[in-house]
Amino acid sequence: MSRIVLAGIGTPAFVPARHHAGPGLRCAHFARALSAAGHRVLLLSIEGGRSRVGRDSRPQDTSLAGVELLKVGEEDFSTAGQSHSLSSLLEEYGAEAMVAATAYASSLATRLQSELPFWADVFGDLMSEAQAKASVAGNDYALAHFWTLLNPVLARADRYSAVSRAQADALIGQLGLSGRLSSSTVGERLVEVITCAVEEGPLDGAGPAAAPGELNVEPLRGSVVPEDAFVVLWSGGFNTWCDIDTMFTGLESAMGREGRIHFVATGGAIKGHDEATYARFAAAVAGSRFRERFHLQGWIESVWLESYYRSADIGINIEKDVYERRFGSENRVVQWMRAGLPCISTGLSSLGSDLLQRGLAFASPCGDSEALARRLCELAANPHGVAGTGSACAEFAAREFSVVGTARPLCQWCERPHKSGDSGAGRVVSLGLLSAPGSVVTFLEAYLAQLSWGQLLYRSLRWIWRRLARGLRPDKLFAGVDESRRNE
Repeated sequence: MSRIVLAGIGTPAFVPARHHAGPGLRCAHFARALSAAGHRVLLLSIEGGRSRVGRDSRPQDTSLAGVELLKVGEEDFSTAGQSHSLSSLLEEYGAEAMVAATAYASSLATRLQSELPFWADVFGDLMSEAQAKASVAGNDYALAHFWTLLNPVLARADRYSAVSRAQADALIGQLGLSGRLSSSTVGERLVEVITCAVEEGPLDGAGPAAAPGELNVEPLRGSVVPEDAFVVLWSGGFNTWCDIDTMFTGLESAMGREGRIHFVATGGAIKGHDEATYARFAAAVAGSRFRERFHLQGWIESVWLESYYRSADIGINIEKDVYERRFGSENRVVQWMRAGLPCISTGLSSLGSDLLQRGLAFASPCGDSEALARRLCELAANPHGVAGTGSACAEFAAREFSVVGTARPLCQWCERPHKSGDSGAGRVVSLGLLSAPGSVVTFLEAYLAQLSWGQLLYRSLRWIWRRLARGLRPDKLFAGVDESRRNE
């Protein structure tokens, strides 16, 4: 079996923490699958900006066979000296391939300029995410920022994975615009689909206060909500695609008709990505006449999550009709399904649409708060039917969303990691932009126009510092200068 370096963003899901986002779930998914397949894995857990290699460089044991955990910072990928330090560590490990979970981790991995075969997991369509973020932010800065992240990944990786078939098709188009669909790669499966997955076996238990053998403690009912409440659950981040206006109005209307309905949310704002959506939702809740039945718990310890899933009656997933939803998926929904919790869904993603067609979720049309209210009241009146659907969800998730089964293409590639056919062939990059050079200038001007004076100053100073750190080494300071003037 192979020695694999796996780069991921944030805390992996198998490490207990208060905040587990999608990237941490994806990273744990890949680590578990590679471990089960017999590969040895050095997991680079990328946290924060500052450098960590050299100060916290000893791999830490985890519960996964053959997996070693090493915490690193973003800066370890960004400057020549630190990048060299990390590259040396990977060489000492004897790595045979690099895998990066999510586009951001993949973009950081390209900075190492490693010659290892490279699998980049583009977990969700980055440019449609940029569009959704731009809509919430009220400006288009995210388009330039996200393209800057994605472009080196399109140019460098040897294999790719997407979270849905729709996203895989979009990613193939992006590779085409980057010059990767050439005679050298004809016939190669450059992109595979790896859907969201559920953990095998029991979840972490009821919570940190649970005594041995008390794994079925339910901290939700009788504490946060009444014992007889009909609990509507949201878990995870309030992202740019969440239609909080329809969700809040529908919930409030349903509460006015059915006194047992309570809403519980674990999670909240997504720091650095979308902090506005949750803030707007929390403000609406604060002004609601039913605010005592909205329970915003914030980010909670991961060991409590299963008890919340099992205590709730229905999950809720109300989406805006944006491209990001058409290409993406929902980690939270498959985690709910694993615990036997079905959901109300607008069904825009491939996952949501499939669940509705199979009768494993309950439909609510986009933007229709009245339809959502009616659906909630119907389900509250039929708890046994909802529970039956939940049991079917658990069976389906165990069969279709296993860690090993979903990641089989990745594990098979890692048995014999290899480069793409156009490796070293002088790849043609960004054909779409190069075909119209004037568009680059327009794109840059539009990007600069959306930055404040403070941001311009900060980014200018940061660019100068990076040039000093990476590009202005002594041997290059006088590049192109006549030797007779070099010592002046």
